[in-house]
Amino acid sequence: MFFYSPTADELACRLREVEAEISDLRCEQATLVNELDKKHVAGRTGHRSMNEWLSAELDVSRSFASDLVFCARHLGNDRSLNARLGDGDVTFDRAVALMRLADAGADQTTLTHSETVDLPTVKRLIANQRRVTRRTAHEAFMERFVAVQATLDESSRRITGQLAGVDGDVLERALYARADELRLLAGGDGYTRGQLQADALVAMAHDSLNRTTNSETAPGGGSVSILVDLGEANGTGGENGCEVEYGPRAGPAVLEELLCTGTVQIIGLDNGTPVVTSKASRAIPPAVRRLVAHRDGGCTIAGCTSRYRLEPHHIQLRADGGSHDPENLTTLCWFHHHVAIHQQGLRIDPDSPPLKRRLIRPQPGHDPPGCE
Repeated sequence: MFFYSPTADELACRLREVEAEISDLRCEQATLVNELDKKHVAGRTGHRSMNEWLSAELDVSRSFASDLVFCARHLGNDRSLNARLGDGDVTFDRAVALMRLADAGADQTTLTHSETVDLPTVKRLIANQRRVTRRTAHEAFMERFVAVQATLDESSRRITGQLAGVDGDVLERALYARADELRLLAGGDGYTRGQLQADALVAMAHDSLNRTTNSETAPGGGSVSILVDLGEANGTGGENGCEVEYGPRAGPAVLEELLCTGTVQIIGLDNGTPVVTSKASRAIPPAVRRLVAHRDGGCTIAGCTSRYRLEPHHIQLRADGGSHDPENLTTLCWFHHHVAIHQQGLRIDPDSPPLKRRLIRPQPGHDPPGCE
């Protein structure tokens, strides 16, 4: 019996055929991702972005997930490229590079030229789209400023400013990207782009403060004293009877957030005089918090790589009889703890793997879970 051994040329030909088949499947994948993106699937499962959700769902790298999401969102801009990708005439990597080049503002001549060069050259073409002289860049830089002005009652701040082109572009893209993550949350599409970018700016400020205070791995948000006017809290003015030490007046939502993040001491006031004081304590003992943090090594939500303000959370809520036992605790980043769970009302799926936790919606009629 004779066995046929394919030649190197035949193997290479088959290899190219397989790549064409893969390109066709990638095109189908991008179409599916586009439809899932429109349905805000990432936000509904508690993920911060479509990239994060896709990385967890398909068990692929974040860079590939980013390319697939970008392709999904831009595939409809060039029907010809869409068809060529589906037919296997261009590879997925080149299709994404061409899309990124077009998105950067390249003219048709540059786009046509890009198809005759290798992928590293295409990436350089993307980076070389903008031209700024040294003089104009310096003048724009010297005119930079940011001003923060408080209202008379200090209940809000107005922010104005101006940045040089590149710096402004970096800020705009960062705000847009962070706001896009917030938009993908369940209910996030109900806010305007301006509101989401304001939330994004606050989140980025938290990131900066967290880094400078070296609290990235610290349990919680420090020590805070809350002054409560007992007359107003027990009477008709309950929403106005709370004040943060050395800070603004706070409503019940702010108080709940403060109680959730750090060591809190409640000081009860009667006509401005302290009459009762609680112990400054944290719900979860520090030793248990450190044990859980060491065990988990980071945020345990599937696909999440964030290490921002890692905090323990009760899988079975304290209100439902949950204990401080380490087996009932899991580590979450600030986003998943406070935005996904504390604000969006999602809960940890107790049946999900310890290091690939899933978020689920509470049962109908169940109040959104608070943080112990």
